Amino acid sequence: MRPKPISELISLKGRRALITGAAAGIGEAIAYRFAEAGADLELADIDEIGLQRVKEMITDFDVEVNTHVVDLSNRSEISKLWEGLNGREPDILVNNAGIYPFKNFLEVDEEFLRKVVSINLDVVFWMCQEMIRRRLDKGGVIINVGSIEGHTALCQRSRTLHD
Repeated sequence: MRPKPISELISLKGRRALITGAAAGIGEAIAYRFAEAGADLELADIDEIGLQRVKEMITDFDVEVNTHVVDLSNRSEISKLWEGLNGREPDILVNNAGIYPFKNFLEVDEEFLRKVVSINLDVVFWMCQEMIRRRLDKGGVIINVGSIEGHTALCQRSRTLHD
């Protein structure tokens, strides 16, 4: 039995989704499936070339796609992103942006840790706050994407310390 296209299972017509980390990987796949289901998209990432590639990939779907090159680790850029939506505020937020740069646990310094925490935790908080501020009386959906790699890395580092 062949799987049905998502457009036969769910319709997101009339919805707008803001997806972070949309230039590759899971974010790219989310953007594709949301477009397939009919959602208009606001795609955010630091990778301009990747965003354009994803935008071109989903041009066959009859949806509006806007790209936003933004360094989400910078709080002021998050504010500018939301302010720049100008009436295109999403009713769906997908917090997908994340980094997992590997470094030996004993070599992690303050700058490295702050960068990882900023992208993987702070961005989620600030994006949720912006979404809720704008959708408090209207409702909406927030999807926060995480990775098993965070748990796996912590366990591996813990074992390394005890070995």
